[in-house]
Amino acid sequence: MKNTHYFFPNPKRKNISRYCEIKSVASCVPEKTLCNDDIINRYALPFKSSAIIKSIGVELRHVAHDHESDSDLLKIAADKCLKQCQLKPDDLSRLIVNKFYGDNLLPMTASILQRKLESTTAFHAFDIDGGISSFLHSVDVASRFISTGDDYILIASGGISNRLVSKNDPRIAFLFGDAAASVLLGYSKEQHILASYFYSNYEYYEQATAITPLTIVDMGQDLNLEEQMSHIFDTYKMGSWKDAEDFYRQAVNAVSQNLLLECGLKIEDIDLVLVTENNRRIWELTLEVLGIPEEKSITLLRDHGNTMSAMLPLLMDHGYKTGRIQKGMNIMLISHGEGLSGGGLIYKV
Repeated sequence: MKNTHYFFPNPKRKNISRYCEIKSVASCVPEKTLCNDDIINRYALPFKSSAIIKSIGVELRHVAHDHESDSDLLKIAADKCLKQCQLKPDDLSRLIVNKFYGDNLLPMTASILQRKLESTTAFHAFDIDGGISSFLHSVDVASRFISTGDDYILIASGGISNRLVSKNDPRIAFLFGDAAASVLLGYSKEQHILASYFYSNYEYYEQATAITPLTIVDMGQDLNLEEQMSHIFDTYKMGSWKDAEDFYRQAVNAVSQNLLLECGLKIEDIDLVLVTENNRRIWELTLEVLGIPEEKSITLLRDHGNTMSAMLPLLMDHGYKTGRIQKGMNIMLISHGEGLSGGGLIYKV
């Protein structure tokens, strides 16, 4: 039985005097799309599109071509991001990549992306894994690097998620889409990241997991080749999110309260809330707990699906492009990730 009275850690004071800000945001969304009926017909699934939209909130998702890799999508978004600020890869202090599986287990996908960006400088390039929450983890890490002297750090998130998930389990087969997004952070004289707070709760470790190649080998010892291959494209396992619903509510309360306490704001001072859209109901639950109307958030789930670590930077890119994000706004970003590991931050534009 899960501990419904999980204790969240007390926030610790951060001594940061050299600040950072978002210099640019860009994304790469594949042109190729799959609607629910495409998946239903291709795999002869006994579902209706209307039921899928109602249950998880996704109608359409963008998918990469078979010849494309994570680093291909990440490169397009990264190039756009650097071009907006008229910077070259060699101007970076570090490159941080968040992805699902990546091009290879090793070397890190950040190293391959560094090569594709044609950098001639051996700046630090590395991956931060952690699934859905890894983007916010990376923003927190990058802000601390900049506080100690770094100038520009590029965070490249997302890639290909749809390819390595089950096409039989409706909670997974229809949920994921492919996309990449990049955020460039640089030095600022003014404080923009007003607060950050993160947690991990191992009691829900099995809620969402991605199995390793060794696990696939163990599972396939007594199976024929066709059955073994099916496991390769069924790496992501998901339980019922309702099993953790009470904890999601606790987490949203704890994260938001600690963020607001750190920066001295009230929820009424928050102009926009961006949430990792694990599914439609978790997005709705988060806003409900915060007491925020849907109009004070942005959703891309219906036409993009769950793009894992690309979700938040994709929402930010959409917000900037459409004018939903304006100078002076206070934005709360909240993530619910595998582990369960999540958290959030407040950013002043």
